[in-house]
Amino acid sequence: MLRKVLSKVEEGRFSRALVGLQQGWQFEVRHRVFVQRGVDVSGYVKYAGKKYGVTIQPTGCFCSCEDALVRRVLCKHIAFVAMAELAYYAAERSAHRQPEEVRPT
Repeated sequence: MLRKVLSKVEEGRFSRALVGLQQGWQFEVRHRVFVQRGVDVSGYVKYAGKKYGVTIQPTGCFCSCEDALVRRVLCKHIAFVAMAELAYYAAERSAHRQPEEVRPT
């Protein structure tokens, strides 16, 4: 599901999300639940004093940035979260661990 989201992100926004990975943007997970068709994940992308709320669900994606809200496109923050989550799952698999769900308390 996350790869499918990334395939729909415009090339320029995808590139900016890659730069974010290189520059150490952070994704603070608030919610991660595995559902039948993928993952339902939400949290905050933080960098340079900015903070954007991002949610990726099987039914769609949301970000609190202007690109997503006004232009209605899959933004670099959504792409970044998809990349960060894929990296998390790859790291867990390589360590022979199951990815953990995160539920708000």
